Amino acid sequence: MEPHPHLHLFDHARKWKYLIIGTFPPNSAVRDKIYIDYFYGNKGFLWRIIHDIYNDRGYDFFAGTMQQNIAEIKRWQDDYGVGLSDTILSCTRKHPLSSDDSDLLNITYNIALKHYVLGNLSHLDKIIFTSTSGKNSAFENFRIIMGSEITKTEGKLITGLPSPSGSANITFFNTNKEETLGLTNDFYEYVSRHRPEFLKEFKQRWDLKKQKRNAPANQRKNFRIPSTPKGLVKEFKLWKYASALPTQPIP
Repeated sequence: MEPHPHLHLFDHARKWKYLIIGTFPPNSAVRDKIYIDYFYGNKGFLWRIIHDIYNDRGYDFFAGTMQQNIAEIKRWQDDYGVGLSDTILSCTRKHPLSSDDSDLLNITYNIALKHYVLGNLSHLDKIIFTSTSGKNSAFENFRIIMGSEITKTEGKLITGLPSPSGSANITFFNTNKEETLGLTNDFYEYVSRHRPEFLKEFKQRWDLKKQKRNAPANQRKNFRIPSTPKGLVKEFKLWKYASALPTQPIP
């Protein structure tokens, strides 16, 4: 059984205004290869997004040593009232070195999280999940932990944020929805509202994708789908996370 290496760092006495909730970190055997030995640090994707949102406010999660970067993250937590936790206290893995949530077995849930949430509902503004779909996602685990009392958190749960990982970017373009030009609803919303100059380009991409799908198999390789405008996915992710995270430091 593998214990969570960071949950003891969660301050249950602190009345956090925001909670970011994940699942379980990578195996300790590979932790020396990750960006930062702290919550959500296996690749640093989430911290890169938060860094980019708050960097012009004087926070830098990448400038120092690992311990200095952790201290900077904790300074940001304190200033903005953001607590970090996970839904799994201990578990085993189907594949010992895997970091996939779907490979987690024999799970012991972090029941203390339920007690904290119920005891601090009047102080909590938002509960933000790092993953919301698939086996053992943060949100699905939270639903199990909370049981019927999850109804008491109504209006505070932030789900559906895009994965920080670059490997998940392709999912924004594979919905087959005519009304959103094959894009996910939230990505289409972002382009429509903030970058409408790209709508014509996405319409052309969508038409090409439909033609390719309907073409004979031996002709599909002749279709070249243009790449997404450079930097647009990053802009979208920053927009989504900025809308969920606090805009002002706590008094």
